[in-house]
Amino acid sequence: KFWISVARSGLIFPYLTQGVFPQQASSFLQKWLERLPKSLARHLKVFTPWAYESFNFDGFDLVISISAGPAKGIITGIDQPHIAMTMTPPRSLWDKESNFRALKLSKMYLAISETINVFMRIWDTNIAKRVDYWTANSKYIQKKIKRTYGVDSTVIYPGIEERYFETRKQSQINEVKEKYSLPDDFILIVSRLYDYKKIDWAIRACIRASKKLVIVGEGPDRKYLEKVADKNPNIIFQGYVSDDEAISLFRLASLLLFCGLEDFGIVPVEAMAAGTPVFALREGGLLETVKEYIAGEFFKTEQELCNLLKDFDKRRYNREAIIKQARNFTEAKFLNNLEKYITQIYEKETKK
Repeated sequence: KFWISVARSGLIFPYLTQGVFPQQASSFLQKWLERLPKSLARHLKVFTPWAYESFNFDGFDLVISISAGPAKGIITGIDQPHIAMTMTPPRSLWDKESNFRALKLSKMYLAISETINVFMRIWDTNIAKRVDYWTANSKYIQKKIKRTYGVDSTVIYPGIEERYFETRKQSQINEVKEKYSLPDDFILIVSRLYDYKKIDWAIRACIRASKKLVIVGEGPDRKYLEKVADKNPNIIFQGYVSDDEAISLFRLASLLLFCGLEDFGIVPVEAMAAGTPVFALREGGLLETVKEYIAGEFFKTEQELCNLLKDFDKRRYNREAIIKQARNFTEAKFLNNLEKYITQIYEKETKK
C-alpha cells in the first residue's frame, strides 16, 4: 500500500517500485527470477542484489529506491543523489524474523542459510554507503537504521487513503456481516499469519477472556493457529477479504488486536479511521500511531493482553477522538511531506 501511494502521487517515476511495476525491470536476471515458481524463487533471493546493481540510471537527475531489502544497492552516478526510502533494514538479515515453525527446515539448510546471511549482512552494510539520503517510516525504524548502518534519516510517516474515513451506509456494512455470518460483537485481527505476528497470543487470550475473535488473513502459520484454537467456536478464521470489505469489518468490530512487532503498522491506523480502538504490543511503530488511553491500550505479555480483554468496554473510548488520532496519518499528509522532502533535496543538490 505504501508503494502504491507513492506511485499514485506521480512524484516518482515507477522504476524501482518492487512488485508494483515489475514490467519496468530492465535486468535479464531480474526478469529470469520473476519467471521462476514462487516456491523456488523464494530461495534464490540471494541473487537479487546483482539484479538491482544492473539498473541503468543514465539521464536521471535524482534516484529514489523504496524497499525493505536490496533495492538500496542500486549504483548511481557521482552527480545522481540517491534517496533510500527504507521500510526497515532487511528483517531476514538483522531481525531473524521468519516463519520457521511452518517451514520445518532441516538443520543443514538453516546452517547454510545462516552462512549466506553472514555474507549478505556484510554486503548490506557496504551498500548502505551508496545512499546519500535516508528516510524512515517511523522513529522506531529511524533508530534501527542508525543502529544498523550508523547513518541519520528523516521520518516520513506513511498514510491511509481517504476512503477509510468516509461514512458508509449501514446496509453496506450489514451486507458484509451477513456474507461472512459474523457475530454481533467481536474482536478483529487483520494480518498475514506468520509466527512473529504472535496471533497465538490473541487466540489464547480471547479464549480465556471468553471473547469472540475473527481472524482475517492467510499465511503459513494457519495450521498451527487452528490447533491453538482447538475448534473453539469463539475463534473464526475468515481468510482473505477485499480491502473494501475490510473497511466494513473495521466498523463492525468492537476492537482491533495487533500482537506483533511492526515497523509502522498501517492496519491499526485503518481501524482507528473507523473509530475502532486498538490493543497492541508495547513495541515498535504502533507506539507512535496509537495514542494510549485515547485510541487504545498496550501490553507486553500474553497475560497482560488477557487482563485487558477481560476488562474491555468499548464505551470507554470516544469514537471521534480515535478518528482524530488516525487523521495524523493520512495519505494526503504523507504525499505532502514526501514532496517537500524531495524538493528540498533536489534544490540542495542543484546548488552544489
